[in-house]
Amino acid sequence: MKLTALIILVTMIQVNGAVYSQTVRINVRNSGLEKIFIEIRSQTGYDFLYNSRLLKGTVPVTFSTSAAGASLTEILDEVFKNQPVTYSIIEKTIVIRKKSAWRRNSAEKEIMNEARKPVLPGEAYSGPKINTGQLLRQIESAGPQLQTVRGKITDEKGELLPGVNVLIKGTQQGTSTDESGSYSINVPNGDATLVFSFVGYRSREVRVGNQTEISISLEIDEKGLEEVVVVGFGAQKKVNLTGAVASVSSEDLERRTVTKASQALQGQMSGISVRQTSGNPGGNSASVVIRGQGTFSAAGTNPLVLVDGIESSMDAVDPADIESVSVLKDAASAAIFGSKAANGVILIETKKGVAGKPVFNYNMYVGRSRPTAMPEMVNSWEYAEMVNEAYQNTGQPARYTEADIQKFRDGSDPVNYPNFDHIDYLFGSGSGVETKHDVSMRGGNDQTQYMFSTGYYRQNGLIMKNNADRYNVRLNLDSKLHEKLKLSVRLAGIKTGSKEPSGAYAAGLGGIVAGAMRNANILPGPTPDGFYSRNETMHPEADLNSKSFVQNGATNIYGNASLIWNILKDLKITGQVGYTQANSDYKGFIATYPITPSYAITRNSLNTWWEQSTALTLQSMAEYDKQFKDHHLTVLAGVLGQAYETKRIGAYRDDFPNNSIYEIDAGATVRGTQSGTASRNTLASYFGRVNYNFKEKYLLEANFRYDGSSRFPADNRWGLFPSFSAGWRISQESFFADAVSWVSDLKLRASWGKLGNQSIGNYPYQDLIALGQNYPFGNTLQAGGAVTTIANKAITWETTKVTDVGIDLALFANRLNFTADYFIKETSDILYNVSVSNMLGASPSATNAGAVENKGWDFNLKYRGNAGAFTYGVSGVFSIVHNKVTRLANLEQDINSRLFVGHPIGSAYGFVSDGLFANQSEVDNYASQPFTFLASPGGIKFVDLSGPNGTPD
Repeated sequence: MKLTALIILVTMIQVNGAVYSQTVRINVRNSGLEKIFIEIRSQTGYDFLYNSRLLKGTVPVTFSTSAAGASLTEILDEVFKNQPVTYSIIEKTIVIRKKSAWRRNSAEKEIMNEARKPVLPGEAYSGPKINTGQLLRQIESAGPQLQTVRGKITDEKGELLPGVNVLIKGTQQGTSTDESGSYSINVPNGDATLVFSFVGYRSREVRVGNQTEISISLEIDEKGLEEVVVVGFGAQKKVNLTGAVASVSSEDLERRTVTKASQALQGQMSGISVRQTSGNPGGNSASVVIRGQGTFSAAGTNPLVLVDGIESSMDAVDPADIESVSVLKDAASAAIFGSKAANGVILIETKKGVAGKPVFNYNMYVGRSRPTAMPEMVNSWEYAEMVNEAYQNTGQPARYTEADIQKFRDGSDPVNYPNFDHIDYLFGSGSGVETKHDVSMRGGNDQTQYMFSTGYYRQNGLIMKNNADRYNVRLNLDSKLHEKLKLSVRLAGIKTGSKEPSGAYAAGLGGIVAGAMRNANILPGPTPDGFYSRNETMHPEADLNSKSFVQNGATNIYGNASLIWNILKDLKITGQVGYTQANSDYKGFIATYPITPSYAITRNSLNTWWEQSTALTLQSMAEYDKQFKDHHLTVLAGVLGQAYETKRIGAYRDDFPNNSIYEIDAGATVRGTQSGTASRNTLASYFGRVNYNFKEKYLLEANFRYDGSSRFPADNRWGLFPSFSAGWRISQESFFADAVSWVSDLKLRASWGKLGNQSIGNYPYQDLIALGQNYPFGNTLQAGGAVTTIANKAITWETTKVTDVGIDLALFANRLNFTADYFIKETSDILYNVSVSNMLGASPSATNAGAVENKGWDFNLKYRGNAGAFTYGVSGVFSIVHNKVTRLANLEQDINSRLFVGHPIGSAYGFVSDGLFANQSEVDNYASQPFTFLASPGGIKFVDLSGPNGTPD
């Protein structure tokens, strides 16, 4: 009997658990509760008991379960979240009741007692006997009835506002005004507070009390006009900017799933070209070019990047830690950075702590990469047919018989007559799965605020053995040491590592992919005997399955501390020190492995190097900010010093004892080599800025930077980089504001400035002796050195001058924003290696002999709106840039460098084809061809452009 009772009890527990945890699948959008009740009942068999009047104050629900579904209680909890009613499950009945007024009463007790009554063997059970009328009366009489509030919403001028959100504070219950600006909402009681909000207007809160009608007016929100943008060595109100500055906030960045900060700017603003040239794990950083390529020298096109005021790299910051990004596109905004700003400036501000209880945030991302397009390889039998045709066209017998081609086609002998797709094998070997985790904590009090974050990112490639990891940590502290003294500290570290398989003759994955592209399907992949096919030195499957690899690692340390002393109300002094260190290492190992029975890689080898780069920045500045009635003046002056050091060591060894030991000291020294180098350069700078505005209507700004770099000779070491800009906010004029009220802001601006580029390498003006120039004396080889490059004693800065005119327009309470810019960007004194005779016996240094021009337009359009409680935004960016080389020493073209005066940098140069020759008669009657072996039927027909203006000669 005891055993029987135990079995019955266990069975009841299991049945009860199964009922409550049965799977429900729901997918609703803005649906009422009654519609959801019907759907749940159809899937579970549960009945709902409620008074329909209780549902009048509820809000529509948008909810979707995963494909696996969710339990009944999980669904109900989500449906009744932020509703004025809740539920109780009594056996197979779901009772709906008010949240604040329900107490278990005699009706519910009656239901529970009925549910607990035992069921005798053989007796059918039809559920508890419920006194429905009594229970409905209990539900109806529980607590006070809802209070209805009505009203109309207008703007400052009394015009009705449709689409205003009306929300009960602390809940998700709400409505919106109709086309006549009217609304009606049920509130639980007089203690409720209504929140009225509309895009472009300030929100208002009103306590209901005993009011049944609440009509209010909303004021235009000046927040868009008060928005502050980070600029060089400070911040300015966006409406007062006279330069071309674009910015994005953390809200914009958090809407995008990016794994590196360099990818975050793509499509966010005009004039910015973001290009990711590789998806290889660890090598998927994006390059950023601002307003076209300004130089073709080794100085490069990378913009200057500052993180919290200290020079760094975009990818040294986790995207989740970024508060805002400002891009300085013209000389007026970037001139204060002088000789490093020719390619534009990117300013990154990281998130700060906030006063209050700690706030934790966790974000997780999982995704999978797949190729967007794959080359379609010719089947092996089709390849054999084409080879036969090629042989026959040259008078040779066919290489493959019809029997061979049939075996390729039917796959009866896949070892000797395969149809193996090498590309498909390669890119189908990896998972492509990537995952990212970010955890942050923000908090503090009135004296000290902190932000701590850490993250991990893992990316697996499309090809096996190809992956990358990244770990990052950050601590930001802001502390008020005294009423007038504030300390800010920024500490961050990031560690990355990547690994990929490698070929024997080309380090890394690139050689393997190239081999797979060249190997036809007629060559087999891995064979049953453990060998592989090969096409000369290309054997991708053997390389992929070997122990050869390339491994890269990097550790970046960032430290920044600033002390701000508010001496007077209008005067403050800031001192800042920053230090960054980047350590990187490389290891490329070639293993020994068999390929065919008669061919193998028989000697393993290791190539490795380690490099460290450090940068120390010391800067101090004073800022005077004073308001004189309608006049506002800001003066900034500062001094800066930077020192950069780089050192590197490398080594090579081969003949390691096996493929499992790949440390440098385990290899043979007979063919071993080693190398090492170090360099140092410094920069000293003085900078300043003056801002003036009258009633925030007429705007003037001037910047200067005076830089001295150790990379230049004494006579050309210092350079001055000024800029001037002005703006007119027409919308602030009384004649305009009164006449055109729907224009929130209208500003015209113009600027001119001069920038520099000092990224020319270290000490090109000095006669450097290159070591390793060994020379035999007698029978002995002696170590020696020689001058192999002729120094340029007159080398100087590359200089960029930028002229910009623009318009900023905001309409309809800042809901619609439009910006347009026209710019001319001229770069002169570009470093260029002029060709000389080999009789010179040395290579010449680059000279300032080139010039480039970029002209173009930038357009930005953004709209924010709402449809009831639904808020949305639409934006678009568009840029036009015309690039051309305007000077190239005394030349008109340099074909090898793809440089042509009057044409864009990197222009293609070559023969122009006009289809194929159809027959011998066409060949005979056409212009003489540059390649006689192609001048035959089926060959390429090249157009004769050798005469004047591209006409036949």
